[in-house]
Amino acid sequence: MDDDPVRLRGWFARGKAMEFYGRLYRFSRGFVRLFWPVYRIDRPDLLTDPAIYVCRHFNSRGSFQTMPWLKGKIHPWAMYFYCDRELCYNHLMGFTLTRRFGWQQWKARLWAFLVAGFLPRLMQSVRAIPVYRSSMHVLQTYRMSVQALLAGESLLLFADRDYTSEAQAMGEMYDGFLALDRLYMRASGKHIPFITLYADTATKQLRVGDPLTFQSASPDKAENQRIYESIRAQLSGRNPAQQMANAKTAATTAAAGKSDADA
Repeated sequence: MDDDPVRLRGWFARGKAMEFYGRLYRFSRGFVRLFWPVYRIDRPDLLTDPAIYVCRHFNSRGSFQTMPWLKGKIHPWAMYFYCDRELCYNHLMGFTLTRRFGWQQWKARLWAFLVAGFLPRLMQSVRAIPVYRSSMHVLQTYRMSVQALLAGESLLLFADRDYTSEAQAMGEMYDGFLALDRLYMRASGKHIPFITLYADTATKQLRVGDPLTFQSASPDKAENQRIYESIRAQLSGRNPAQQMANAKTAATTAAAGKSDADA
């Protein structure tokens, strides 16, 4: 029964944060919150705008485990072909529904028609930023992203290369998004925090990682690697800083217990 008020608040959500989005997304968000398991944010005080939130796909479950439970003005990154009806249809027919799922042509055409009529409208309603890879259009992705950050709005992106993986350990990531810090620094004179969101399916918690920031205006390869590996560790369910704090607490507790025993 404790979850019912949460779900109802999600369905009838109002306020400035929700007004940032279109009606279609607000309706869809409320619908998902009614039927999807509730994910509670474990350290909401670490969420801030602007920031770059980094998550995992978890075989397409990641968006349902993160976006419906977050507050604030957040632009998700979405592949460009999901933002255009014709391109979306062609991608679903040419790959997702046929080559990946192995559906028959008649079934694939029907679902591609339905999804392509809905998904691009949802991407517009959620104010998604189209992502272009291996193309000069990637500059448009960076430009739109920096403009959003400068406006005090955040980004949400899924960085894992193997988007179908459900393994706990995070695999290889795309790392082009790390360049956003340099572009934001050039425009604002400040670094942008990278904050990981790890969806723990066992506890139904959205675990917020410690904010990660570059330390220099022109980061070298070593600093890029430090941020990259820290993100991977946190998105594998490991938070090095938190693990160190837990170990210190355990050691202090053990020492206190030993002192009591000696006394």
